[in-house]
Amino acid sequence: MGLHSISFISFTMTLHLTRALQSRAPAFPHARQSFLRVPPSHLFSSSASTKIPKKSILTFQSRNMSSAPAKKEFLCILPDKPGAQAKRLEVRPQHLEGVKPNVASGAIVAGGAMLNAHPADGETPSFKGSMMLAVAENEAQVLELLNNDIYTTSGVWDMENAQIIPFKSAVREAL
Repeated sequence: MGLHSISFISFTMTLHLTRALQSRAPAFPHARQSFLRVPPSHLFSSSASTKIPKKSILTFQSRNMSSAPAKKEFLCILPDKPGAQAKRLEVRPQHLEGVKPNVASGAIVAGGAMLNAHPADGETPSFKGSMMLAVAENEAQVLELLNNDIYTTSGVWDMENAQIIPFKSAVREAL
């Protein structure tokens, strides 16, 4: 038996072992993110320029699944209280500064003002409220974020009529 035949047999045994182990993976749901692989140190090049395992035993690696809970998106529709236009304009610089850390941390991924109509050039917009796309573990975290915003504490947003809607982005692009 030549070297090429032994390498082929070793490769075939490795392939069958890999398939057998992979077919067992669903029996271990806690190892969902686990995977089989041949470490680069266990490979050599054959004359056919293909990588063949040096050993017929594969290593099994698993990822620690104690990661943080998954974050979810929430669409926030935040209407302004009637007559809040002047207060909104007064505290707007503080609102924009307060939003920056939440944007930097990924807690807010989109947002802006909702208008009654697009203003003509040079006109002050007539605000209707705000829209925000927040990322959090749950709705309670989003509500906490909104309640700490100056638009809420200064009485601009009508939180009794605010909507926090579970959301899944398909497309997100800046202007």
